[in-house]
Amino acid sequence: GRKTCQLLRYLKDKNGSVLPISVNVSRVNFYTTNLVSNLLKLVEKYNLEPKDLQLEITETVYTEEKQVIYSIISELQEAGFKILMDDFGSGYSSLNMLKDAPIDVLKLDMAFMRNLDNENERNNIIVESIVELSKKLNIPVVVEGVESEKQVNFLKSIGAEVIQGYYFSKPIPADEYEKLIEE
Repeated sequence: GRKTCQLLRYLKDKNGSVLPISVNVSRVNFYTTNLVSNLLKLVEKYNLEPKDLQLEITETVYTEEKQVIYSIISELQEAGFKILMDDFGSGYSSLNMLKDAPIDVLKLDMAFMRNLDNENERNNIIVESIVELSKKLNIPVVVEGVESEKQVNFLKSIGAEVIQGYYFSKPIPADEYEKLIEE
């Protein structure tokens, strides 16, 4: 989180504004730290806004001690942080989770993309249904793990709006990111 905030501050000073950057929040963070106040202190230290730092929380975290987790996540949202449920579909996904969980963005697990290339019709129907359901729930979807033009074309055809994966770029260091956003 600290290095990400330093990068965001640097980019904001240089460019006047920034695109939000996502950081992973582990299950351990929920139990060993005062997560909300620590993150607020961090963004305050670097004179950032909570919306500049998006928090990715894996789907499996949502299945543990729901009341505690949901309460902390709701506090984070009230403080202005965007919450992304990462790896949706990799664990114990249920429609109840989508109904109840405090999330701002859903990140569909990359396993669905691997099966997409196998032309698994059931897989394709599930992906399309999740994208459609999320739209109806007003929860934006990020589809992870996209590696081919065929996958991109399928996702565009079903209305997926945010696509992430090696097809576009591998993870890159901060200096390359800076060059990329300057272009």
